[in-house]
Amino acid sequence: MRRIGIDAGGTFTDAVLWDEESGLLSSAKVSSRKDDPAGAVLAAAQRVVELGPDDANHTLRDLVHGTTIGTNVSLERNGPRTALLTTRGFRDVLEIGRLTRPASALYDLLDPGPSPLVARRDRFEVPERLDRDGSVHETLDEEAVAAAARTLAARGIPSIAVSFLYSHVNPAHERRAREIIHEHAPGVEVSLSSDVLPQVREFERTATTVLNAYLKPVCAPYLDELTGRLASWNADIRTWIMQSNGGVTSPRRAASSPVNLLMSGPSGGVVAGRLIAQQTGLADTITVDMGGTSFDVCLIADATVPLSTHSTSMDLPVKVPTVDIETIGTGGGSVAHVDSGGQFLVGPASAGARPGPAAYGRGGTEPTVTDANVVLGVLQDGTLLGDDVVIDRSAALAACARLGLRLGLDPIETALGIRRISNAAMAGAVRAATVGRGHDPRRFALNAFGGAGPMHATDIAEELAIPTVIVPPVAGVLSAVGLVVSDVVHNHGTSHAAPMSPQAEATVGQIFADLERRATEQLTDEGVRPTWQTLVRALDLHYAGQNSTITVPLDGDDRPGWAGRLVERFHRMHEQVNGFRVETEPVHVAVVRVTGVGRTTVEDPAPRSSATSSIAPSHGTRLLTMAPGDALEVPRFRREDLLPGQFFTGAAVVDSADTTVVVPPRSRTRIDDFGNMLIHLEARS
Repeated sequence: MRRIGIDAGGTFTDAVLWDEESGLLSSAKVSSRKDDPAGAVLAAAQRVVELGPDDANHTLRDLVHGTTIGTNVSLERNGPRTALLTTRGFRDVLEIGRLTRPASALYDLLDPGPSPLVARRDRFEVPERLDRDGSVHETLDEEAVAAAARTLAARGIPSIAVSFLYSHVNPAHERRAREIIHEHAPGVEVSLSSDVLPQVREFERTATTVLNAYLKPVCAPYLDELTGRLASWNADIRTWIMQSNGGVTSPRRAASSPVNLLMSGPSGGVVAGRLIAQQTGLADTITVDMGGTSFDVCLIADATVPLSTHSTSMDLPVKVPTVDIETIGTGGGSVAHVDSGGQFLVGPASAGARPGPAAYGRGGTEPTVTDANVVLGVLQDGTLLGDDVVIDRSAALAACARLGLRLGLDPIETALGIRRISNAAMAGAVRAATVGRGHDPRRFALNAFGGAGPMHATDIAEELAIPTVIVPPVAGVLSAVGLVVSDVVHNHGTSHAAPMSPQAEATVGQIFADLERRATEQLTDEGVRPTWQTLVRALDLHYAGQNSTITVPLDGDDRPGWAGRLVERFHRMHEQVNGFRVETEPVHVAVVRVTGVGRTTVEDPAPRSSATSSIAPSHGTRLLTMAPGDALEVPRFRREDLLPGQFFTGAAVVDSADTTVVVPPRSRTRIDDFGNMLIHLEARS
């Protein structure tokens, strides 16, 4: 059977058609539509089917979609008016928070901090109180809930978050409040903290639930519209939505918990990165995904997708499991400018899809990273991008010239400056994701993808002494490949504060069993057959008195005495992350976790037949400028003509339908059995 993967980005919407046995059949890029994202997804699906086999539309089983709808709402902060219902005395928890300040305002005593998503007048307190063991200390005042519901209905507020104290232990009051709200304000969306994040810490639980409520009125209608339009196009296809945890779920579940969609798009690229790590045998890789608006970095150690429960959005904690990605606002569309102090900067503002870079010919006048690459010869004049963009070098040159006048530079020098500034920012992001977390980047390979990633990857690698750069096939749409090879994934967790000891094994084991039952039921409800289901256990551990935790997987070790072995694993991980371990300090459990994984595809396609080692044939030359007054004529290769086993040495440009690869001097490049391009930087090896 066949699947379509569609990754909606800020500039382009990428699609691939995938066969479970033979792998990639076709790929396509169409321009994203800010005002009609569902229309761009449908157009991408139709285009990739047109480019595929004749029977493609009749053999489709699934469509997997990575969306930026939630990310865009959070970045632009243009979501709907939202309300909060909470325990009496806790309406200001969103503003009190943890009494911490962002680094940017650490010494600014007048900085008010981020404004809460819910205005104070829309935060309703009701008498009710549970004790820490879940027993009722004060019964729920149902009339107060009804009054709050009538008020928010009168104000036209479309969504409300409900977060009561200790509801993660006993959700009865929250569930009753939902019933009352539905009775008195039937059109209002309700998000319960006991459903969204049933864990200790009222600020984090409330903030995450409020964010879910903030996103729901936007994400739910979009997903409903999308599934309806896709069903009209192909009634037999089943739609899946990528989540922030690197797994897919049904549109119905995604709509009910949109806080899990904040990293939907970038997560697909990391899942594809894991596949590439397995194919190449390079288990330790750093994925770098450079699109039109952002640059995403993820460290994959031992071919494992890393998850974090410490991410943030709009300066609010998001405690749901999320692929651990470092993101900066540097992409192909990032605009170069001079600030009020005369400093030459690139980003974070982006030209987006429309008008886009000046070279797109859609009215853009400010130079971007893409324009710099056009001026320097990386992107050739007349190149077709996506479905309707033709590169115009004269427009890019004019944009760089206008900025150059303010800087006292000619257009070439301006373009070189744009490229160097953006490279430095991206190298800094990779350094933060590796050195900043106790990892030596020289032990890793750099896996570059996205429409612009392969254009800059070798510069980043040389800056950090990374010896090998991987450029996968269809690198420009690799996130869409990650979507079609993703599993169904659901994370379940519950707070359990207790010392980690042999005596805790029985109690924790019972909690594991309860969570596994829920995970199995959820996977079965999603249509995953029992033989394709896997359950993964983990614990969040910390030293006694420590505020932060580390998630430690059990790795299938449930033999008696597993608690002691897990504590030793925690000591090692703590030393890796923080640089020290304290073996004399007691270790405590904070959260018990179970992840339900449901396989949706057969085994990965086999590699292509390996050809005999031979020199790759070039197709002409390209003039590149990588330094002032230093234009270098290099051979040009076509990616579709490069076969497994072929190689070439030295500087080159490799063109494909979805990206361009810049290969530096003092390197050796070969194509492996899966079609991956491996660039070995010999000066750094």
